[in-house]
Amino acid sequence: MTSLHSGTRRFALDLTALLPEVTGVDQYMIQLVLHLGKVDQQNQYRVYVNWEDRNRLTGLLPANFQVIPLSVRPRVARLVFQQALLPIVAEYWDADVVHSPSFIMPMVRGRRHHVLTIHDMTSFTLPRHHIPLRRSLAYRQLLLWSIRRAHVITVPSRSSQEDVLHWVPDVPRSKVRVIPAGIGEEFRVYPQEAIRKTLERLGLPASYILYVGTIEPRKNLELLVQGYKRLVIMGNTKEHLVLAGRRGWGYDNLLNQIETPELQNRVHIVGYVHQKELPLLYAGASLFVYPSLQEGFGFPPLEAMACGVPTVSSQTSSLGENLQGAAKLISPHDLEALIEAMKQLLNDEASRKHYRQEGLVRASKFRWEETALQTLRCYQEVALGRT
Repeated sequence: MTSLHSGTRRFALDLTALLPEVTGVDQYMIQLVLHLGKVDQQNQYRVYVNWEDRNRLTGLLPANFQVIPLSVRPRVARLVFQQALLPIVAEYWDADVVHSPSFIMPMVRGRRHHVLTIHDMTSFTLPRHHIPLRRSLAYRQLLLWSIRRAHVITVPSRSSQEDVLHWVPDVPRSKVRVIPAGIGEEFRVYPQEAIRKTLERLGLPASYILYVGTIEPRKNLELLVQGYKRLVIMGNTKEHLVLAGRRGWGYDNLLNQIETPELQNRVHIVGYVHQKELPLLYAGASLFVYPSLQEGFGFPPLEAMACGVPTVSSQTSSLGENLQGAAKLISPHDLEALIEAMKQLLNDEASRKHYRQEGLVRASKFRWEETALQTLRCYQEVALGRT
């Protein structure tokens, strides 16, 4: 471990935002804590979780970590813990740094130093693509207040950094640190037999185009289904289309799109796929497509690339930043470009080989150990008052 000082510090992390079905933000929180445990056995950590998650990290962390359940999952209870109880327990423990890794920090900062993680600013840039809570004035003001009050803000991409600075221009650039997330080692190339067994358990065909992520308007899935339908009508694909992920909101139009004769029995909405099966679902795909309108980091295309799958994605926000040269990038509003990109990576073996190789190389550059080390250095600087 690289340390900026000798001696022991106390770092508190609030993981009460964890959901039972892991999203990108949940993945970030869990993997950050696990890898802090791998790179730092010197400093003391307290990880505050909901009672429902009290056993989620059992046996996975070293002796300098304590996992303490002080809240429960219902939103009101979590808000009470975050705003009222967290400042008290952090003060009582004399924490050097408190990290709020999911958008909002306590309104009462007290004497503790605070690190805040902002994953994206889409509640500002794409408000109509969010649930009412996330686009409400109260939530947006609390988010802005949190950004202004934190000692340091970490973001997963330069794109997110620019969005934060655009919407909160009074915050110094030096206060907003870019610390990219990682891609886990479980996302890798797998043997065909293991893939086959997983597909059989999920009831999926052997040949398919894949999307992974929440089913919600921001992911732009109506464009994907429209493009896939055109490929089917033109006879340019034998692959089925698989949409994997929990149902968020605003998906009625998507479901109506799928209920057409041309797509009968060819589109599979499989819901949330457990993290143990997800890498094999990726690895079995002929093509991965991710037409999202905007992302703060964008785990799914990098995970697919790490599994050796040629990928089409939007050339926007962090997706263009992270995937340029390693995936086929298109405008999220250009149907014809999407269709041509899908046709090319389904039928042109030279292109498939090129993007598969480039994707493997690019995905290998994102490692959780580096995320943890950079975050630890941030904690240490904040604790020493160097921010």
